[in-house]
Amino acid sequence: MVISNIPPKFLSLEFHTKFFPSLLFNRLRPKEEEGTSFVPHVSLVFTVAMAFCVILIVKGIPYALANQSIIGWMVGGTGIAGILAIFIFNIYSQWGIKPTYDNFLMGIFFFFVALGISAGIFNGSLKHSQSLTILGSLAGLFTGYVIGIFAGLYMQYLGWIAVLLNMLAGVSIIGMVLVDLVLLFG
Repeated sequence: MVISNIPPKFLSLEFHTKFFPSLLFNRLRPKEEEGTSFVPHVSLVFTVAMAFCVILIVKGIPYALANQSIIGWMVGGTGIAGILAIFIFNIYSQWGIKPTYDNFLMGIFFFFVALGISAGIFNGSLKHSQSLTILGSLAGLFTGYVIGIFAGLYMQYLGWIAVLLNMLAGVSIIGMVLVDLVLLFG
């Protein structure tokens, strides 16, 4: 689905009152098509390699720190180097491809909106101030909205990792909402 080839300017009223709300509404509606991702498929090889590198880091670094083992540092360092190589490869594979609103990352956008609101709630809870909670949440909502738009657009440069981060961001929103409820009513 093509929203528009040329979106209105970001600072225009039309962007925030017509274009972006219709983008959100269209992306949130259930689709009958399969595959809503801009990446044709998440390669199983890259996913397994990423998991393997994370396991190397989780096993190697604590062992190296606890026992001052060179083998632990080599294992952990190999995992870190592998993850860096995967990130660099994915960013390089997206080189020259311009991010579009057609492939906007909704999970990333809503993550930053929820993060802004959560920061306001947390700050107000620390000071035990209801007015600070409300004002902080509104400021966080605005900040998260702006940052979320840019992040949802430009994180497309991460290739298939953006799809994974988009899913993780969606799941983490649930955790933030639960923490917010505890802070507000706990």
